[in-house]
Amino acid sequence: MYISIRTTIFWNIFLLMALAVGLISIVVFRITEREMFKQRTLAGELIFSSIETNLSHMLTQNPDIIKDPSPESELQSLLSSYVERDICRQIFFLDNRQTVIAHSDKNKTGQFLPDIDVMQAVKLKSVYKKVVKGSPVSGPQLIISGPVEMQGQKAGFLKAEFPLYKVNQSITKASKIIFAYILFDAVILIAFGTFLLSRYLLNPVKKLIKLTEHISEGNFDSTPLCFSNSNEFGKLSTALKAMSEKITEEKDKIQEQFHALERKNLQLREAQKEIIQSEKLASIGRLAAGIAHEIGNPAGIILGYIHMLKDSDTTEKERLDYLDRMESESERLNTIIKDLLDYAQPSSREIQKINLNEIIKSTYSLISYQKEFNNIKLVFHFDNALPDLYANEKQIKQLIVNLVLNARDAMPGGGTLTFSTSTDRTEEEDKIVCTVTDTGEGIAPENQGKVFDPFFTTKQQGKGTGLGLSNVHRIVELAGGKISFSSTRGKGTAFTIIFPVIRI
Repeated sequence: MYISIRTTIFWNIFLLMALAVGLISIVVFRITEREMFKQRTLAGELIFSSIETNLSHMLTQNPDIIKDPSPESELQSLLSSYVERDICRQIFFLDNRQTVIAHSDKNKTGQFLPDIDVMQAVKLKSVYKKVVKGSPVSGPQLIISGPVEMQGQKAGFLKAEFPLYKVNQSITKASKIIFAYILFDAVILIAFGTFLLSRYLLNPVKKLIKLTEHISEGNFDSTPLCFSNSNEFGKLSTALKAMSEKITEEKDKIQEQFHALERKNLQLREAQKEIIQSEKLASIGRLAAGIAHEIGNPAGIILGYIHMLKDSDTTEKERLDYLDRMESESERLNTIIKDLLDYAQPSSREIQKINLNEIIKSTYSLISYQKEFNNIKLVFHFDNALPDLYANEKQIKQLIVNLVLNARDAMPGGGTLTFSTSTDRTEEEDKIVCTVTDTGEGIAPENQGKVFDPFFTTKQQGKGTGLGLSNVHRIVELAGGKISFSSTRGKGTAFTIIFPVIRI
């Protein structure tokens, strides 16, 4: 669902203004409420002070009121008048023994009336005041109590309760007016702000979008938009034009570099292919002597049987037996030559599904014709549940050949050559782990950092090309794997290859 930036900005401004209106309203309401209660409290204090002054003057003129309180006394009438005029909700005067001398409720005159607020005034020895919420009907009230003096002596205590419901009414009325003004201002600000944003932000953005779309489509000839250079949009438009011109120049350069890289890459692939093939041919040469010896045995046997077949004294049964033996030796010759020719063929780029255990066995059978392997003990530790590997079969065979020939050269007096395979399974991916371990001389510490370098060799001139382990490293990388080794001088070397398994 597409939502325009205009709509997004409008609703964001609306939400911000709504939040601002709410916060400002709360603050204004609280300040107004506090100030009104403050003014009403000051007014209540003034009224209380006035009542206290009148009461003190009346007691000075007629001290007998305290000695003989009466519901019809002048003092009683004074206090009742404040209630009748809705100035006080309740008012009363107690003597020092907390006996009611006068009360807005005449029926309580002469009664003992212990009052908490009066006690607070006694404790403070001054005027005590507080605001209480009151009941839902009566509303909040201001309570003031304090001592009344007569001729410099404390004659008693006065307590008055002033209703504050009118303050609440005033606050409610003022709140409605304030909210209406704030809401009106918010609507004006939203409308005017949206108009300004559309004019000075959204319209230029639309033009810039068109310019960038032209650039993305490859149209780098678009002219800058008509913006004033004094603002950011004008500068951005000019910068986009300059960028498009720069992109055009860089695009032409990249095209030239791309074609040059393609040519170099093609040459590199051909060179890589030639290096791998040359190392393969070199390894074939190293295998030739052993294979020639292996071919010589069945060839000599066949030649002997041919001479025996020429003998006229040979019976038909013997002739058939000689022919069977010759056929068996011929098949052996054919297998050896076929394996060698198959290994010698150039590797294609085709990726096949292969079983690494079988590749190791078949490759080793090709190498085992070497007489140097007569003193080498071969050990296999294969994982029979090894998953299939997706790689180039001929390259993997060449990898095994190179590692085995290196191991053979490291054990001139014989030793043990161990092949082990296993599966490393995790939640992320499965891996095939192949380890080739010999018990040879090991690699000198100073040479361990250079074993995979092309043309690096410690063998005598003419004994090696220095490309064996370099090609091993390259073949492993082409298969998406990793190779590492550990070697101890005099104890042997172990090469560990990790291939990724493609999950299907």
